[in-house]
Amino acid sequence: PEDYRAAVLGTAPRVAVEAAMPLGWEKWIGENGRFIGMHSFGASAPGPQLYEHFGITAKAVAQAAEELVSGT
Repeated sequence: PEDYRAAVLGTAPRVAVEAAMPLGWEKWIGENGRFIGMHSFGASAPGPQLYEHFGITAKAVAQAAEELVSGT
């Protein structure tokens, strides 16, 4: 239930990182959270190249977290 989720997760900024689509993450990160992952299909390459292609990088995660914490 929503009240339990709110009690457990609180109001802290949230960033989800998934090497797939964001389906299902919305309820966990909330409307102000950030999702780092795929937003399209159809790419084929070695894993490290795909992570870069889709923006699934440590830099992207750090930037999203910094923006959430600073309110920008």
